[in-house]
Amino acid sequence: MQRVSHSYRFKRIFTAIVAAAVCLSAAFTWSAAHPQPVAARSVSEIQADQDAIQSKLDDVNGKISDLQGQIDEEEAYQAELSEQISLYQQQIALMDEQINALEDQIEEKNAEIDTLQAEISTLEEEIAAKQVEIDETYALFKERMVALYQAGETSSLAMLLSSDSFADFVTNVQLMQAVSESDQQLVNKLRTQKEEQQAQKDEKEAAEAEVQAALTQIQEDEAQLVEERSDQQSARESLEAAYAESKTAMQDLEAMKANYEANREEIEAEEAAVEAELQQLYASMASSSSSSSSGSSGSSSSGSSSNVIVDTGDLSFRWPLPGYTTVTSGYGARWGTTHTGIDISGGGCYGSPIVAAESGTVILCQWYSTYGQCIIVDHGGGYSTLYAHMSAYAVSTGDYVTKGQTIGYVGDTGNVTGPHLHFEVRVNGVTQNPLNYVSP
Repeated sequence: MQRVSHSYRFKRIFTAIVAAAVCLSAAFTWSAAHPQPVAARSVSEIQADQDAIQSKLDDVNGKISDLQGQIDEEEAYQAELSEQISLYQQQIALMDEQINALEDQIEEKNAEIDTLQAEISTLEEEIAAKQVEIDETYALFKERMVALYQAGETSSLAMLLSSDSFADFVTNVQLMQAVSESDQQLVNKLRTQKEEQQAQKDEKEAAEAEVQAALTQIQEDEAQLVEERSDQQSARESLEAAYAESKTAMQDLEAMKANYEANREEIEAEEAAVEAELQQLYASMASSSSSSSSGSSGSSSSGSSSNVIVDTGDLSFRWPLPGYTTVTSGYGARWGTTHTGIDISGGGCYGSPIVAAESGTVILCQWYSTYGQCIIVDHGGGYSTLYAHMSAYAVSTGDYVTKGQTIGYVGDTGNVTGPHLHFEVRVNGVTQNPLNYVSP
């Protein structure tokens, strides 16, 4: 199994963490340097502030995404290391079993060798004793042979003269020959026994040599296996060290991500404050427009979901997306928050023209936070309409538009899951249920 080199990996992670820390410090410094404004400002000033906030928010979100990507990489890396560590552990456990089995075999072979050596030792003692007996018998035999040789014919003549009869002489000669043959047979028997014992000894020694060779091979196998196990153990320890380093690096990344998320909450709070300031300014502008209007005192809706068309005086709002009547998300509570308008969509709606619901002045035509590319039209009398997530504009800020005039095109900019028109109706800056003012 290939070992992993980790130095470059952790140098890269450390560099990323340091860079993230520098960016985070800059983000906090920027946030502290941009407190919520206390003096009234123009729409353009507030929108410029929103753009700056959105830029910082995008940057923080990007950093969070990058950090999460690195965290995911570390988790995948740790999973891979864990799998490799587990494999090494399994191999080590298997090797331990094999080593134990070899040690059992070594004990068995040593026991066999001890038994064979004991048998060989016994045979050696028996062979030595037999050799002594052979030597003694052979010595007596030689003495008799020498005596017979030295006696020669004289002994035969003396034996004849001392015999009472010729038959007695023959008997004495036969007796001497029998003694000589008996000594020879005894010597031969002893030699045969010695040869048999020597053969047994040779067989035992051959068996001992064979067992010793097997023992040597087992010991060599064990030594090699122990060395391989040591290598496996070293590799596993290296992987475990890498795993620990990765865990530490991931903890650093998670801590940095948590700091960025905390900073994002501060930026989002500031974004909400600036948005509230802008809405307050729009309400003030709408109120001023209402005061300057002649007889346009249209009543406002409480935002109920009854879809009863509200009397708006001289104003008469129309459906803002011709050809598409499906409301995919209504006004009111949604996903734990309040949906401040309605979403209008349909197959192939992307790029379709969006028209002004009523005549009025374009007071906003730009990227507007999560609304993406957005237009707000002030209709006077405290009424305004908002059109969000456009793909393109057909008018500009300050333009006067007439009811039914194309002002932009359906898109999927901002915080969306697909192309649609988000449409809002506001009275004195307060959002209303658009279906109380328009119908397909």
